[in-house]
Amino acid sequence: MQKKIKVLASVICSCALLATGMVLPVVSADEHYNVYNYDRWNEATPSQAGYEATRAVSGTDLGCGEMDVIHDIFRDSQNQFYVVDSGNERIVVVNEEFTEAVREYSEFKDSEGNILTLSAPEGVFVSEDTGYMYIADTGNSRMLVTDMDGNVVMNITRPDSTLYENETFKPQKIVVDKAGNIYAVLNNITNGAAFFNSSGEFQGYYGANAVEATAEVVAGYFWNLIATDEMRANSSRNVAAGITNFDIDDEGFVFTVTQSSSSESDRVKKVNPSGVNLFTGLDVTFGDLASMYDETTNQTFSTKLIDIDIDDIGRLNCLDMETGRVFQYDEDGNLLFIMGTRSDQLGGFSLQPTAIETMGSNIYVTDGLKNTITIFEETDFGEIVHEAVDLYNDGYYEEALAPWYEVLKRDGNYRAAYVGISSALLNQGDYEGAMKYAELAESSLQYNKAFEGYRSEWLDENFTIVVIVIIVLIVLYVVYRHHKKKKMKNQPKNLVEMLHEGEEE
Repeated sequence: MQKKIKVLASVICSCALLATGMVLPVVSADEHYNVYNYDRWNEATPSQAGYEATRAVSGTDLGCGEMDVIHDIFRDSQNQFYVVDSGNERIVVVNEEFTEAVREYSEFKDSEGNILTLSAPEGVFVSEDTGYMYIADTGNSRMLVTDMDGNVVMNITRPDSTLYENETFKPQKIVVDKAGNIYAVLNNITNGAAFFNSSGEFQGYYGANAVEATAEVVAGYFWNLIATDEMRANSSRNVAAGITNFDIDDEGFVFTVTQSSSSESDRVKKVNPSGVNLFTGLDVTFGDLASMYDETTNQTFSTKLIDIDIDDIGRLNCLDMETGRVFQYDEDGNLLFIMGTRSDQLGGFSLQPTAIETMGSNIYVTDGLKNTITIFEETDFGEIVHEAVDLYNDGYYEEALAPWYEVLKRDGNYRAAYVGISSALLNQGDYEGAMKYAELAESSLQYNKAFEGYRSEWLDENFTIVVIVIIVLIVLYVVYRHHKKKKMKNQPKNLVEMLHEGEEE
């Protein structure tokens, strides 16, 4: 009874903290927007800030002149940043401290000595493995592969292949794997990313999105079975949404985002070399769980992811074009932090946030309208959460216990902390404690694991008593049945039974 009272008290205290908006400080950084996260009831609630916007850098600040429509940003293995200044038709290289531009690529030389220039480029990738720079030269309908001195190694144009049925060739984003294979997001292509081998030869498509089997799609399928060719030509087609952007991690997995997808599972995908989405069946919604109302603009926004970056730890950082927010997840898809907004102040973005990149504990977001790069730095709270998450994901549950408790001291709504503590206590064999924190986290899966352990432990400790009780119950049942039969046998016969016996005689 006393244990139940303790659990009830914990729940009441937690609810009281939620109702008062938390007695603890809501944010640890002076952000110009409401910092929030999702609690164990999947409701948006005020939260501690994991990141703080420290500065917004322009081309003037970097000494390279004003930029015009920044489309992409990429960090190489030497921690130099490559910024795609599309309007000025150049690639600007920025130093690690993000204080000055150290180089500019605007002209390239091919094998015949001809000078090639860029036209409205939209993507860049620098490969440590090949030593080449890959540019999506969108306006010129080509991809340039160059060495770091600007000499063109390959000029990839529209594939002359029966596999490529599109009339246009507009590469927008590029990633390259360790073998030098090239993956490109093409404008108005819904078949997936275009896949080229290291020699620049088109091989087909990769990681295509699926069409969700809605009632409309199913009905359309059966309609096409009976419709004439003319009727099919005049009917609308249900096609999958095209990939918007992607990134590749050190293990060769390609992560894609889709801005407007008919299937929730296609919004963020982790695709293996065989093209299989490893996030299929993952119980997570990337972005806001529901449409969000912005009181500053008096508008309601829905998530439209435009870019993704996988940092050195394996965390997923997703940029939402619609709300100007960055959603950070761990490698298992658990939400860690939300930052950014739509505004003109530091930490806010215009109608055109375009790309995201990371270095260490910093996050860099480009704004194609303001033509700035905003730098978010990790806060003390963010550092504690990351420490706990990294230990937890590496299997060091008990070592993660102390930072998880510290997280709850600073933010009692942080659901992952309850799950982490429950896992640590479960690993220690404290099943009752694990059940309590699993209940506070509203995690039925974690609670069931703890309950199974608690049940097994109780049976082990009370096995002899349980066996004795079962034997006693069996003996009592046998005695009861024997007594009942004896009583029925000795009971006087009634009139009906006596008449029935007389008839038989």
